[in-house]
Amino acid sequence: MKNVVKLIKSIKNRNSESKKICFFLGNTKKKENKSFFLTPIRENQEYIFFGAVVFNDNLAKRILKYVDGNVDYIFVDIEKKIQSKNSNINLINIERSAKDYIKKSKLNVYKANDLAINSAETLINNLFLKDKRGIGGKKILILGLGNIGFKLSLKLVESGANIYAYRRNQAILSSLADTINFVKPLGTLSKINILNKLPENLNKYDIIITTADKNNIISLNHAKKIKKKTVLIDAGKGNFSIDAIKYLRKKNHIIYRLDTTSSYFSYIQNIIHTQSQYKNYSKIRKIKNYTLVNQGIVGNKNDIIVDDIKKPKKILGCCDGSGGLKQFSDIKKKEIFKIINKYGK
Repeated sequence: MKNVVKLIKSIKNRNSESKKICFFLGNTKKKENKSFFLTPIRENQEYIFFGAVVFNDNLAKRILKYVDGNVDYIFVDIEKKIQSKNSNINLINIERSAKDYIKKSKLNVYKANDLAINSAETLINNLFLKDKRGIGGKKILILGLGNIGFKLSLKLVESGANIYAYRRNQAILSSLADTINFVKPLGTLSKINILNKLPENLNKYDIIITTADKNNIISLNHAKKIKKKTVLIDAGKGNFSIDAIKYLRKKNHIIYRLDTTSSYFSYIQNIIHTQSQYKNYSKIRKIKNYTLVNQGIVGNKNDIIVDDIKKPKKILGCCDGSGGLKQFSDIKKKEIFKIINKYGK
């Protein structure tokens, strides 16, 4: 806990630009030697964030006690972990702990796995941005079809990639693959294929993504049979053996270690914007003969959608009464906006 206090003091001392400080409290089932660990400090022009990953509720409560009031925003992982691989781990429900203990900082929730999936998808699409087909038709090997592997596979199949997945538990693998192939869009020809064993020869794949909770899945022998242009992404952290990494580095073959920083910054911005947008969602304002509704709210026919109920600066559209928008000319917008400016203050 001394490290937590020390880290908070260090961040506050270096925050000369008064950036918003955010703390992310996560949980995991992956076996670790430590009772919890701190994540690195990251910052951009607006925010500084860091966090901790815990393995039981008691630790979550102790950490929250130190953090509450010392940061602007606290984000807690709402994914529930019923049982951990560590025998001394209790039920993880840090959302409940956070709502009981946080009194000063602003509480928000997030899902760490979903941010990881978003980062992986963004990275892959960016790497193939100059390819006219993108990832369409690409052969992608995913090792470890758990939470992240499953959701990422669905996204990539929807984008036209052919997925080849391996998981040790073949029964679960088969069920998950059937689910993806069932829920994918009807017009999507690509699909997920299951592998009965980990392939020894990996030279047929355009992208290899490891999302397993086991170390050293990709051995030196595997590394020697990977094409030069194959994109490698270690999303499970530690899935490539040391010998495999050395060999691939010697061959100038890059292994991407999934970095979720951009997704966290985007999520912070998204949360703050959403809260600002909907803070007055229940208020409908009348000005003269017009009814104003906030963006993101379903209005009655002819209600005027504005960017801010209290201080409207823009007219975004006109409601058609069924959740959509109706044709609305710029001339009409200007007429209404004059009335809003005149009588709405």
